[in-house]
Amino acid sequence: MDSGASHSFISARFASCLDVTPECMSYTLHVSTPTGTSMYTDSIYKSCEMSMAGISLYADLTVLPIRDFDVILGMDWLSAHRARMDCYNKTVYFCLPDGMTIQFKGDKGFLTAILSFIRASRYLEKGGEGYLAYVIDRRKEKGLSVMTQNSM
Repeated sequence: MDSGASHSFISARFASCLDVTPECMSYTLHVSTPTGTSMYTDSIYKSCEMSMAGISLYADLTVLPIRDFDVILGMDWLSAHRARMDCYNKTVYFCLPDGMTIQFKGDKGFLTAILSFIRASRYLEKGGEGYLAYVIDRRKEKGLSVMTQNSM
């Protein structure tokens, strides 16, 4: 999830694994990345189903030639699902139309890793030499729970 992204995206590599053909948009979308590069696309997958705690949520995913992420859920998706972010606790609450709230608790070190990546990219663009690795400890539990509106 990226509250800094206006749209939701899917990597071209990951999209190639889907058994669905993307639609062609009537325009070409120009996307600026955090590293200062630009990408262009005119392909979109409409109403892609995702499951969170056994609940289906849908997203329109614009195809981009990105490598670091399979899917980026942006403000279009976050606002459509009435998301509230608690940045301090790294928790996102989704308020569903039936009154149910889904709580997604994220990886505490993730934002730091993204910022480190951006900092390292800028260093490399200036001619520096470096090696970058991003490691996720899958042994740690990731919180995802479902609550009713009354329990908040």
